[in-house]
Amino acid sequence: MDTLTLAIVFYILYLITKLLITFDVYKDAKSLNLKPYIWVLVLMLCPNYIGFVFYLIIRTIKITKTVDEMEKNINMKNFKIPVLLVISILLLGNAYYFLGNFFSDVSSSKFNSYQDAKTTIEHGWIPDNIPTTAKEIYEVHNLDTNIGNGTFKLSETEAKKFVSTLNPIKKDAVLKMQSIEKKWWNKEEIKNDIESNKVILGEKDDFIYAVNPNGTVYFWLKK
Repeated sequence: MDTLTLAIVFYILYLITKLLITFDVYKDAKSLNLKPYIWVLVLMLCPNYIGFVFYLIIRTIKITKTVDEMEKNINMKNFKIPVLLVISILLLGNAYYFLGNFFSDVSSSKFNSYQDAKTTIEHGWIPDNIPTTAKEIYEVHNLDTNIGNGTFKLSETEAKKFVSTLNPIKKDAVLKMQSIEKKWWNKEEIKNDIESNKVILGEKDDFIYAVNPNGTVYFWLKK
């Protein structure tokens, strides 16, 4: 499923848990004579958990004024919202997370082979000169800033051939390149490899490369 679909699914589940919380609040408010119907409206109309926080405040004041300790204990035992609330918060958090990814300017993609990546290559986010034997192709880019970077893997033989097609570039120029960090892109590790000369640097057309002799190739999109 795409990020928008996941966001919708999680938000629907959040609404279901919010209804269950509201139902529990209705029963609790009724037992405490706290005008349950009004609190149902407050919980449903207020965004997220604002209405619930208001209810907890009023509920605490009401229980504090309760003289009968037995009644207080019963009320506390019947109020079983905490677990449901935690689940609801997690669902809402996931909904916001996936919705944020959907509307974010940052987009990323992963491909197993050159053939799978052809469309993204045509869009210019992946170099069009990478060997057709390339595997594990990853890229991430920001449409707003035009920052883009990625990696792919070649055999050691193919890596040597690929290096021969590049124009040499100075280390400082590569270290200045901005990139977007992902799980598969460790800025510090790549920086250390460049500074310790573990990779061969080069450029061609709109991209800059750092090629590890073991076949791992890093690339940056020139602005």
